[in-house]
Amino acid sequence: MTYESLEKRYLTREERLDILLQLKLTVKEHDCKLTKDIVELIDREADLLMRGTKESNLEGLRQRVSSLFLQYIKTPLFNAEAANLLRVPEDPSSLRKNIYYCRGCGNYLPSTDFELTTNARSIGRCRKCKNLDSEGRLREDFSRYRSLLHSIRSTEEAYNDGSKIIFLLTEADLRYLAENIWGAQSVLSQWEDTYDLTLVRWNRRQEWSPWNCVLLTNEEARAHSKLTKPEEAYGPVFTQKIKYRHILGKQVIVLQSYFRRWKAQKYVNSIRQDHIRRIEWEKKEEERKRKEKERRLKVEYQRRMQPLTKEDFDLVYHALELWRREEIENIN
Repeated sequence: MTYESLEKRYLTREERLDILLQLKLTVKEHDCKLTKDIVELIDREADLLMRGTKESNLEGLRQRVSSLFLQYIKTPLFNAEAANLLRVPEDPSSLRKNIYYCRGCGNYLPSTDFELTTNARSIGRCRKCKNLDSEGRLREDFSRYRSLLHSIRSTEEAYNDGSKIIFLLTEADLRYLAENIWGAQSVLSQWEDTYDLTLVRWNRRQEWSPWNCVLLTNEEARAHSKLTKPEEAYGPVFTQKIKYRHILGKQVIVLQSYFRRWKAQKYVNSIRQDHIRRIEWEKKEEERKRKEKERRLKVEYQRRMQPLTKEDFDLVYHALELWRREEIENIN
């Protein structure tokens, strides 16, 4: 028996009665108020069909049957497969386990919504936020600058004079220097093929840095590396132009260092705030559960002391029966 068959339209009376009979046999396997209501509505519709009632006059009744049957198949007690589709577990206490805060959307989500690794120290953002960020982020190709960075580092290692700054820069930093400071072209020949350009030391006696480099072609760089005093070789006008770009490069690195420090502090503060929010949420949950338990105990006490309904009297009866059995065991 499926929900789709119950929702079928334009059936003959015999076909509809057959579906109602199957539904009745299905729900009668469980005895509860919900199944009793479904059986009562099925009998009512079958009686009206046998009397020849019009289809239009049965729409409201059929909608009630469909809604109750939908509630029936969504209940894990009657349909075990429904438990696998529930986003909220049957046991509310399990919500305390493996719940994390997403810094992207600001929601508390289960661990299955996060990409967790064995060596992760923080949770970060959920899969949905990461996918949204990935779709909206501009893709940039750093392959050329990755190989350029590797080439410069290899050259600096060959100098063996303790050069350190180049090993702290990233591909994005190198791209910014090449494109924004040096205009993505050789300062000598204005050659623009990035695969034929490299950043070499301006003064080979000092370590490579954004304020001691120059963008040249590979052939120009080999010739430049032989100069011991580049200021005298290139002249004052060209040298002043290079010094100006060195000042820009130094300012950019200083600003980036401050920005990265601020970003790191912001990241640490966000983790600290997440931890504080987590502790506060746990305290609220503990308080809520404590009050819920007190309220439940109070209600049970009132039901036992002042029973009003059949369920209250059944509760008192079971409590007295349990007490009677315990007393008999103690006597024996």
